[in-house]
Amino acid sequence: MKSMRTRIATGLAVGAASLALALGSSPASASDWTVVGGFPTQSACNTEGQDYIENNSDLHDYTEYKCEYSGSSDMWLVHVR
Repeated sequence: MKSMRTRIATGLAVGAASLALALGSSPASASDWTVVGGFPTQSACNTEGQDYIENNSDLHDYTEYKCEYSGSSDMWLVHVR
């Protein structure tokens, strides 16, 4: 039979793990990207995305970018976070 101290410690560990999983997989973590522009080619998108991160740090706190193609607008969109 487990002691009350062991049961409490186990319960707290399981609860903490459940909370960490729930917070780590929340939709907010996937949607923290912001669209800042659109370009007709992937090359232009990458060039402008890199420039936006490196040369506009006085305007924002973003540190990374990605380019994704939007078929509905036929443009490459720059997302930053």
